[in-house]
Amino acid sequence: MERTTPPSLCDAQKQARNCGLDIPKLEALLAEIEPLSEKYKIIFYRAATGLYSADDLAEKFNHSSGKNLNTDFNKNLGSYLKLSLELDDSDRLGITSLRRILFKKGYLLDINDDESVRVLPTRYAENSQLEEPSASDPIIVDQNTTNQGD
Repeated sequence: MERTTPPSLCDAQKQARNCGLDIPKLEALLAEIEPLSEKYKIIFYRAATGLYSADDLAEKFNHSSGKNLNTDFNKNLGSYLKLSLELDDSDRLGITSLRRILFKKGYLLDINDDESVRVLPTRYAENSQLEEPSASDPIIVDQNTTNQGD
């Protein structure tokens, strides 16, 4: 198996930004839990995109397994994030739940412009009307198809 070079912090932030994350707000969050290695910052941003499983990230960072990476993530980052994000002890914070929690806590940008929000319900109603068959639509029967179980 070919080993891949781990992504740079800049690349990880760029991908996170493209996935709607508020990078300045996340940088401020990570600054609260310094010192944090660049490796864990990259893992944080990649996990925050919601595009990678723990196994995917373990492979990218030459980690032994996703399970071990989850443990390391929780030890090096998760417990500090729980405090900074003011989560209850019962709330789980790991690689797979990170994006959901960041969304709930307001770390994703509001990328809906008002015009799109107003257009979508109207567009949905228009499309629904277009898809409804009318009584005058001809029924097309394919003469080559039989329904005799052959």
